[in-house]
Formats: sequence, structure tokens, C-alpha cells
Amino acid sequence: MIQRLQTLYLLIVIILSIVSLCSTIGLYNAGGEPVAEFSNFTFNPIVEPFTQMQAAGPWALGVILIAVIAIAAFTIVIFHKRVLQMRLTIFNMILLVGYILTYAFFTWVYQQKLSEIQAPFQPEFQLKLNAVYPLVSVILCFLAFRGIRRDEKLVRSLERIR
Repeated sequence: MIQRLQTLYLLIVIILSIVSLCSTIGLYNAGGEPVAEFSNFTFNPIVEPFTQMQAAGPWALGVILIAVIAIAAFTIVIFHKRVLQMRLTIFNMILLVGYILTYAFFTWVYQQKLSEIQAPFQPEFQLKLNAVYPLVSVILCFLAFRGIRRDEKLVRSLERIR
């Protein structure tokens, strides 16, 4: 039901996850210019000598975000099963925290690989705004969980009155 506040929170989680999925989430700069782009599915060195670097793409980040989008959409649809909604929202929060930890890990790995290459300037990581959206999504999932739990308490209290 769209009237519920937690549904709006979950819709915002879906929108933020889609925006984060489709955009660059980090840049590596050396000497003031970008040398590599970092997105949810690819790591793309731009400038020589960094283009010689062989690195596997961070596909796990994209898979986690796709799972978050699917679970949040499913959670909105099953509004009659509030207990399952609460469990899926908690699982979504766990996935988003896992995304943040995986993002930090890939950032560290690519920083190490770029530092191994002999270049005039050592690359520095620049965080993009889109990388913060999963953290905002964790907060929104928590708020949605609180709303779902409040609805469940209300329904249970009304059942006791009958």
C-alpha cells in the first residue's frame, strides 16, 4: 500500500540503489587528473601506464545492489505479511552493510594494485556521492522496519481487543 510511510522509504531505497547501480561510484586521481573509474560492475583504468593493469571487475557490488532492488520491491508487494516484510527488510539492511564492506575492500585492493605501478604520481581515491547512497539506504531500511513493526504491534493489539 502506497499510503504507508515505510513503502515510501522502500521506494526511495529502490531509487537510490538504481542510481548507484548505473553510475560511477569512485575515481582514482593522480596528479590532479582521473586515472581510473570505479563502478559497480567495472574497474576502468583510463591513463597510461595504468591501462596495462589487469584487474577483475567488482561484479559482486552490482549483484548485491540488484538483490537489494529486487528484495525491496518484493517487500513492498507483500504488505499483508508484515512479519515476512520485517525479515526481508532486515536482510536488506544486512545486504547493504555487506555492500559497503565489499566496496571498501575493492577500493583497498584497487588502490594497492594502482600503487604497485611505477608512475610519476601515486593515485588517490576520490569518493563519489553515489557511493554514499547505500549508507542512506541502510538508514531508510531501518526506518521502514520500524514502521512495519509499529503496524504489526497495532494489528496484534487490535486482535487482543476482539
